[in-house]
Amino acid sequence: MNLAEWTREKREHLQRLRAPDVRNLVPTLKDFSHAVSTRRQELAVVAEIARATPEEGQLVEALDVAELSRQFDRASVSAVAVATDEIACAGEPADLATAARAVSCPVVARDLILAREQLYHFRLSGADAVLLTAAAIAPAEIRSSIEILASMHMAAPVEVASDAELSAARAAGAKLLVIPAFAAGGLSFALADSLLPRVPHSATVLIRGPFARAEDFEPLRGRADGIWIAGPAMRAKDPAEFLARLVEAAENG
Repeated sequence: MNLAEWTREKREHLQRLRAPDVRNLVPTLKDFSHAVSTRRQELAVVAEIARATPEEGQLVEALDVAELSRQFDRASVSAVAVATDEIACAGEPADLATAARAVSCPVVARDLILAREQLYHFRLSGADAVLLTAAAIAPAEIRSSIEILASMHMAAPVEVASDAELSAARAAGAKLLVIPAFAAGGLSFALADSLLPRVPHSATVLIRGPFARAEDFEPLRGRADGIWIAGPAMRAKDPAEFLARLVEAAENG
């Protein structure tokens, strides 16, 4: 599914979104930014719980979110991402709250953000951060979303997939950046190799891609703060063991 189609369907879906009850909002105490910022001395690992992703397609059919969240947490990942989008990720809104109750690490909501109300709903469900997509919203909306999330002590990683998007995100005040690393055949650093030299050292940058083994992310050491992984972890026979090995390699080289 391309972004234009995804955006169109998402806007239709959001017309049914109820207004959040902000009276129950409590700022988060879990610091996603701190959890994934390594000053590029080592690599943090963000593991995503997803039934499907736009890049990798269907990953699993049956999913015990609570149990998988606990397995990810036991593997000592830096943060757990939860794909909540129903359109491209086959997610369910309740997945986020389930994961947030099950883990001790920060939780980031992975969805297509087009409306500010979504941000409040995610905090009410326990999110500590929300992934923004620079290609989906105007620069002014990136800035306002970052500010809204900051008011709830939440982090706002912004995914960028071009020079223009990187410039827009930086101009909007983004301090956390995510660069996708997908190609038709799997993992590709072509975009990362192009954008990383333009990312200031003061920013935190994560590379999101299908990292299946330690050798896959070695080219990022000293250039990025961490990796973000979904497919290989979701398809692993033993996700906890798979991620524990990856975390050990990412932290220690």
